[in-house]
Amino acid sequence: MRILIPILLAVFLCTNTYAQSSPATLDSLETRYQQCLSESHTMYGCALDYYKQLDSLLYITLQHLYSHIDPSRLQQLRIEQGTWEEKKYEYFKKIDERVEKMHKRTMQGLDDAMISTDNKATYLKDRVAILLHLEIF
Repeated sequence: MRILIPILLAVFLCTNTYAQSSPATLDSLETRYQQCLSESHTMYGCALDYYKQLDSLLYITLQHLYSHIDPSRLQQLRIEQGTWEEKKYEYFKKIDERVEKMHKRTMQGLDDAMISTDNKATYLKDRVAILLHLEIF
């Protein structure tokens, strides 16, 4: 339940503030993530929450764009998103393979998982930032 509340809050904030200042929402998520890392002993939990929040923001941002973008640019956006999804799959697969290899050599499996999740979150954050800067009108 403790994990669910920040995720729901992020989705709520993302939905309500999208039109006002979505880059600010992205910055807010980053700030809360850094606070969590500095205050917590469960860095993996912080990274996982951050990843889930960014994943939700990515979904909300895409839904907003798909419903508001000029129809002539919609097909291009869908193609670009499909290409990005394929690259994401390959990137995440490489990260997971690297973590799997490292788990066999290290005692700190959660550290490896935290770093992996942080890298995945950064990949999502970069995509959200690009989408937020698209001109939709």
